[in-house]
Amino acid sequence: SQLRELSEVIDRQVIQMVRLIDDLMDVSRISRGKVRLRLEHCDLRDVVKSAVEAVSPAIENAHHTLQVDIPDSPLRVNGDKARMVQILPNLLNNAGKYTTSGGEIVLAARQENDKALLQVRDNGIGLSEDKLKVIFEMFEQVEEANERGQSGLGIGLSLAQSLVQLHEGQLTADSAGLGCGSTFNIRLPLLTDLPQ
Repeated sequence: SQLRELSEVIDRQVIQMVRLIDDLMDVSRISRGKVRLRLEHCDLRDVVKSAVEAVSPAIENAHHTLQVDIPDSPLRVNGDKARMVQILPNLLNNAGKYTTSGGEIVLAARQENDKALLQVRDNGIGLSEDKLKVIFEMFEQVEEANERGQSGLGIGLSLAQSLVQLHEGQLTADSAGLGCGSTFNIRLPLLTDLPQ
């Protein structure tokens, strides 16, 4: 049984290491202009569904509640679906990581004027005003998360922002302060002249 437990620990660490290396490689490619998006008309509702599938095990393991709120009508954007699916799990995993067990996370999608808005909200540890100014910088970490043993390497948000910008969009963060949760907003140009 001890060998099985140690093997499971090694498996988890290897998976984590592969993800970190992949993220670092993506950051390097983006900074050198080597990332080419495979743009197509896609419905953000499908992106949301794929992202939820990817993060469900981690959300369930942390005993969080994930509420998904998507519209009945399509939210079409010109995007690389695989890359967009990479962005949302990053934000959802962060929300889960920085929220106390049993917390609440909301993933919402809607139209906001001529933009599509994807929003990830949590009732976790929140962000100070100082952190809101630097949270998307490479290797930036939240001290409160370090104290809880939940910190990553500070790569994910920088990568997510770069990928959103490649889609001519904007990724922003908001928080009322420490202990007040966080909200991450992705705004992307909406394709409004397509037939339903």
